[in-house]
This record gives sequence, structure tokens and C-alpha cells, in this order.
Amino acid sequence: MEIPAYLAQKLPEIGEHWSELHDLFISKSIPADTTLLAEGDVATELFIVMNGALRLWHNSDGRDITLQFFFENQVVSSFESFYLDQPSGFSIESFEDTQVLILPKTAFDQIRQRYPTIEPAITRFICERFIAYRNIFFDQIQHSPEERYQQLVNDDPEILERVPLRLVASYLGMTPVSLSRIRTRLKEK
Repeated sequence: MEIPAYLAQKLPEIGEHWSELHDLFISKSIPADTTLLAEGDVATELFIVMNGALRLWHNSDGRDITLQFFFENQVVSSFESFYLDQPSGFSIESFEDTQVLILPKTAFDQIRQRYPTIEPAITRFICERFIAYRNIFFDQIQHSPEERYQQLVNDDPEILERVPLRLVASYLGMTPVSLSRIRTRLKEK
């Protein structure tokens, strides 16, 4: 098994030892609309998307709030739950048929013990993820819905090409009807 490109780029320390580590990863096909982690459960796995797409989301009083989408070669887990063995505040689910590599927590702990030089790289990676979440949060409170949509069009068109519009609306912090109105208004300009 070849090391996923994203993993090699973000965590070259793992790439250096990939020949010894690849057997710790489990390949699995996930049908669309499958929950990999339910909010309230403890995360015991990291997922690397090989093909397909996942989303990380939260239920806020019955309202679906999508925090992030993950496509090919990206890594996802509920990291605070995974690291601290506490219930997750998020769910992870597929919205396309998806092929993932799974790294169980027990294998992750083996890697940390066997290769202590990898730990700072993993910590750096997780810090980058939390900074990305913070930036998404700031965008939600600082920009109007139309500005958030326009930013998505400019910065991340893959989301608009691959993600159902109801999930895009959830990600942008608006209703599907509001998203439809914004899209119509911008097309008329």
C-alpha cells in the first residue's frame, strides 16, 4: 500500500516509516449516508479519505451545522474526543460512496510509542486543524451569508461541485431557501 499523498505531505515523519506502518491502517468501503462516528460516542479511529467525501457536523438543538468537508487524501476524526477519550461533540458521515483508510486508536498509540519523533508532527497537524475550525467560525460571525457564499465560490469551488446544496447551506450557516435566493441573486448580477 502506498502512502496517501496528503499524509505524506502533512506528516512526512510518517512517510519515513511507512513501510513499517502501513499494516496498521485498515482499508474500508463506506456507502453514502453512513455514520462513521455519532455525536456523543468516543472517537476511536482516524479516517483518511482515499476516494469519496465525508463531513464533520454537529446537531445544535435539532439544527444541522456542518463544520467541514473532507475529500480525497484528507484526514478526519473528532480529534478532541480521539485524544482525550471523551464523548465527541461532532458526527462524521459519508455523503458519497467513500473508500477510507482507518487508523484505530490502539494503532495510533503504537505509532506514538514506537516513533516518538512523530508526536510533534501530529500535534502540529492537529493544531492546524483547530486553527481551520476557528477561521470557519470567525467567517460565520464576521461575514454576511452572501459574502460567505461568494468566498466559497472563490476559494473552494469543489464543495459546490460535489456537495448537496442542503449540506452547503448547513456549512454556510443558512437555510437551503436562503442559499437558493443568494445563488439566484448572484446569477442575476
